[in-house]
Amino acid sequence: MFTVTEEAKQELKRIYDSRSLDVGMYLRLAIPPVWTGYGDFGIVIDSEQEGDISVLFQDQKVLILEGRITTQISNSVLDFKETPDGNRFTLDVF
Repeated sequence: MFTVTEEAKQELKRIYDSRSLDVGMYLRLAIPPVWTGYGDFGIVIDSEQEGDISVLFQDQKVLILEGRITTQISNSVLDFKETPDGNRFTLDVF
């Protein structure tokens, strides 16, 4: 089961609240080929699409992701933690 930790949800809410996003725009967990940046995943701003799954925090949608990628990351945890490279989101697959 794909899990988003409380720490990750808090940081996603902080990021979302700090941006002036247009109505209907959200933070999206993206993997290649949608994600073209450094690493295996990233968070982008995007509109909600049919089949998306929403992650809520304090009754606010803080993250969306494609329903079909949940099978690829079904046994993983999205977290926000301190790493040797600084504070960042991590996606740990088990």
